[in-house]
Amino acid sequence: MDKSDVPRPYEGLKVLDFGRALAAPYFTQLLSDMGATVYKVEKPGRGADERWFEPIHKNQSGYFMMLNRGKKSIVLDLKKPEAIVIAKELVKKMDVVVQNFKPGVMDKLGLGFGELKKINPQIIMVSISIFGGEGPKSKLPGYDIIAQAASGLMWMTGNKDGAPMRSGTSIGDVNCGTHAGTALGGALWHRMKTGEGSYIDLSLRDCLSSVMETAFIRYTMTDGKDKPIRSGNHHATMAPYGVFNGPENAYFAVGILSPAIWERFCNLIGKPELIQHTDFGESSSRARNLAATIKLVEDGLKSLGTVENVLRHMAKASVPCAKVMDIDDIVHDEQFLLRKMLVEINDPIFGPIKVPGAPFLFKDMDTGPQGPPPKIGEHTDEILRTELGYEKDRIDNFCAQKVAYREMIIQYNK
Repeated sequence: MDKSDVPRPYEGLKVLDFGRALAAPYFTQLLSDMGATVYKVEKPGRGADERWFEPIHKNQSGYFMMLNRGKKSIVLDLKKPEAIVIAKELVKKMDVVVQNFKPGVMDKLGLGFGELKKINPQIIMVSISIFGGEGPKSKLPGYDIIAQAASGLMWMTGNKDGAPMRSGTSIGDVNCGTHAGTALGGALWHRMKTGEGSYIDLSLRDCLSSVMETAFIRYTMTDGKDKPIRSGNHHATMAPYGVFNGPENAYFAVGILSPAIWERFCNLIGKPELIQHTDFGESSSRARNLAATIKLVEDGLKSLGTVENVLRHMAKASVPCAKVMDIDDIVHDEQFLLRKMLVEINDPIFGPIKVPGAPFLFKDMDTGPQGPPPKIGEHTDEILRTELGYEKDRIDNFCAQKVAYREMIIQYNK
């Protein structure tokens, strides 16, 4: 079967994407990979914010390329009344509207959910912000790092005696974008049953706080007596569950929580006497004796001689273990490639380039890129013609700034 004939889960879904930076574009990128038609609204001249984020080669942002492949770009100056009219006309044809402006901006533009629902009662609006759409902090400016700081995640990340640390990536944006996908599924199910649209209000801070594992319940179950704090590369209450030094200057993540896995590990490293040992027989007791536990695990790993031996013997003994991989390791990893987590797009500016794939696979359906990222405003004429039925003369006369930004687009896309 030709790849173009393979169905996609969200084929036919139409999305009007006002998103910028990372959280909203990541969410709509997942929708695009699953087959949705995503119309990305960009401002005149510079286009979307992420077009100017590094790495930039040959005048193309890898950041933009990663997040906007397969989308269609329409330029609308939302400060112009005629652009707002067009946006509203497009909403009539859409299933989903996505935006991550500061709360209140869409209302000021006349594009708030109350107004859009009058235009299209079935519309689903997904709004993403740092603290949510309402409340005393809702209007505060911010980025992913602000959400990490306010969520508890940053407080729990780093060494116990060191400063709090941000995650190595903008995990709040991506985490919130993924939660948006779950929420959209619920809204679509509700619409299928009732015919009604929905407003989804997502906060980066809420999404990060919701995945804080046991931190909140440790606090609430002890009436605040247990105040969790960062514990570095090792779990605060369970061991061994962390990162350990091994042979050949490599690091290994090891997780041993059940008695059966502990028994297999002790036998593997030739220490069967530790299986029922008072200080090491249970995960909680090993956590209380963490320094000694770390030493015996690291000594055990090093006794296996090489990285290859560690991975082979731990796998054979069914002990959870992985080498801490760098990017070079990952992009050559057979399992990673098998899962289609590195996919190639043919960018018209940069040429063939590999980008991260969609992190889910459907049997008998495709979730690969629908195409390269768009040039600024590349599909403005097409969208106005196919979605709104505009004639050529009307398109040519659209907006006083059209000629000016068209010249800027030409210069940028050279």
